[in-house]
Formats: sequence, C-alpha cells, structure tokens
Amino acid sequence: RTTSNQHSDHDIDCVLSRARGNIDQNRTPQTPQPSTMASTAASAATAIYKYTYTLGRSLYVPLTSRCNSIPLPTTRGPGFFLPRGVADALVEVRDAEQPGSVAANYYEDWGDEDRVDLPPYNFPMVNGLYDFTSDLSQHLEQQREIAEARDGDDVVDDSLQPSIGTLVDEVSSRLDENVFDQVVIAGEGEPTLRMDALLAVAKSVQSFEGSSNTQQYDKRSSLPVRVITNGLCYGIPNFGYSPSNTKRSGVIVPMHRHVMLKDMLEAGVSRLSVALNTANRHEYDLLMEPCCHTGGGVIGSEEGNCDSDSDKGRGGGRNNGERTLMPGTAHDMVCELILDAAKLGMDVEITGIDRAGIDREETDRLARLLLSVGPKYQKRRTVRWRKYFD
Repeated sequence: RTTSNQHSDHDIDCVLSRARGNIDQNRTPQTPQPSTMASTAASAATAIYKYTYTLGRSLYVPLTSRCNSIPLPTTRGPGFFLPRGVADALVEVRDAEQPGSVAANYYEDWGDEDRVDLPPYNFPMVNGLYDFTSDLSQHLEQQREIAEARDGDDVVDDSLQPSIGTLVDEVSSRLDENVFDQVVIAGEGEPTLRMDALLAVAKSVQSFEGSSNTQQYDKRSSLPVRVITNGLCYGIPNFGYSPSNTKRSGVIVPMHRHVMLKDMLEAGVSRLSVALNTANRHEYDLLMEPCCHTGGGVIGSEEGNCDSDSDKGRGGGRNNGERTLMPGTAHDMVCELILDAAKLGMDVEITGIDRAGIDREETDRLARLLLSVGPKYQKRRTVRWRKYFD
C-alpha cells in the first residue's frame, strides 16, 4: 500500500498567477464536478480524484472542513479566489462530512470560471471531532493500530468522512502516477482535529519507499510530509493522549501534549507550517476567533460558545465542568506549539496575513525568538507573509 498528500511550500498566491486552469502539471486538469449530493446528472461527471489536489509539485490532502478557528482560507480575505480544482476538492470534503451542505446551484454560479470563491462557511466551530465520552481506552488502542500498521495492512478507520481508507487509496494512486516534491496535509479545516487520519495518511506515504519513483525525490528514502495548521492543536480535547500511552493502576494517564508532535515525526511529518499572524495575544483572538480550551480530558464549551449540543463529547456543546480559555491564551498555545516543534528539530515555517494594522516587525521578531531554540538554519527565519485580498 502506498500513500501521501496535502498542502506544500508553494503558496496559493503563486498558483493564482499561473496559466489559467491548469493546476496539475502532471495530469489533465480535473473536470469540474459537483458534490456527491448535487444533481444526478452532474454526478455522472465524477472525476478520478475527489478529495486531493495539486499545486505545483506538491500533493495536498484535506482531512476535514471543520475548524476550531476561522478557517485559514477565510483569513485571506473576501477577495481570495482559489483555482477551480482546489475549490472542487474542498467542497467535496464538505459534502462528505455534511451531505447536502453545499447547494447544487452554487456550481452553476461558478460557471466555467477557472478561479472561484468557496461557498460561505456556515459550519459551527468545534474544538474536537472525536467522541471520547464512550471509551477512551478503545480509541487509544485504535491509535496504536494506526501507529503499528505495516505496508499492506488494512487501514484502521476513524468513522469520519471522507474515510481514512478512501484518502489513503487516493493518495497512493496519485503517487503511483505522478512525481511530487512533497505531500501537504491541509485544507479548509484544521487537520490536527482529525489526528488519527493525519497519522495514517502520513504513515502511508512512508510506505512509498522503495518504489520505482523513489530516486526522483532527491534520493530521499520517502516523501517529505508537511502539515499546515492554525497551531491550536494544544486546545483539542485529549490531545495529550498518545498511542504510546500506558495504563497505570488501571487508569489512563495523559502525557504531555508535545508527545503528539513526536507521534507525527514517527509517522513521517517533518515539516510544520503554523499561522501565527500577529505578535499581539488579544489581536489574535479578534483575527482568528479561536474555539478551544485548555485540553487534557473530555471537555465542552460554555453555553453559546463553539458548537451546539449535537457535538457534546467532541468538544462542542454546553460546559462539562471545564473552563474556557482566558483571553489571549490561544495565542500562547500557538507559540508553545512552535517552540516544541522547533525543539524536536521539525522544519517549522511561521506564516501571517499581511493585513492593515498588523505589526509585521514585532511579529517577525517573535518568530525569530520562537525558532531560536531549533536547528541553526531556522534561527534567522522570519514570518512568511501572505497577501490579504480585500
């Protein structure tokens, strides 16, 4: 079994300036297609690849459309348009999670345009996708199976859509047919909310080692994998529980949150792109509207915060006795994640949106400070600023 995919170093800004329409340099451009719940006539034009897309020589794998903050594409501004193939894939992920969530007439509005805007994002924010209210030990056992999976083993699914097996198969097919410089795990939603899928997809990419294409990847033994994130994973319920966890006196003990970064490294994730956006803690809350808590244990939200009662147990719903974050704390979590990743030797990129009022100089200074604990080549790095589209 082979696999891989998701966002890369290539910024969407660069892609928007390329020749119209062709977003895949190695394949015929994906035929524009409606979501699976659109019209039956349109569904007949289903393309081979539904959930993955390419930008330049990078393969992107979206895991979810759900998010614990304003989605990163939305932070680019109301005038931010995506290549049609990218938008098609992201809308397919939306429809897989919430069938019928995208109206069929939205595709008619796109017409034959090569660059389009995504449908309005109407999903409530969540700070978790997995239901830990039933049996946490069973979920940890599933994570162990994912971590210990070998090439050819059956994929361990997490019951969410698109299924892990579907994503792994699609990535494997892409890698068999095309040459890519990296696999990027990213999309409209926050990939770390679906950590089981993230680890499974990243690990499946490593099984590509030894194929006939290996020599084309700069003689690397396997493809590098990058994760693009809002950096709020330390606020995800039970994020500190790792598949390497053990029971002590019959009780599951949470480990430090950064253990999950080690799990990501072991699965093949060596690169991390984190949206810091500002050096001001309170300005961050206004820009990103984070929906997260202190993590560690099954937690819910205050009434009216994050999601509805329907997502209780997955981080949404009414308060389960845990306190929400104090103002500014979410920014602290992002900084902590960057520090931990840099200490582990991951290739960390810090990004920001070049909006009016943002103190770029202070944000660059904070970025250098956070990366100073990492490898020497990172210590002089500053923020990678991305354009805001009014």
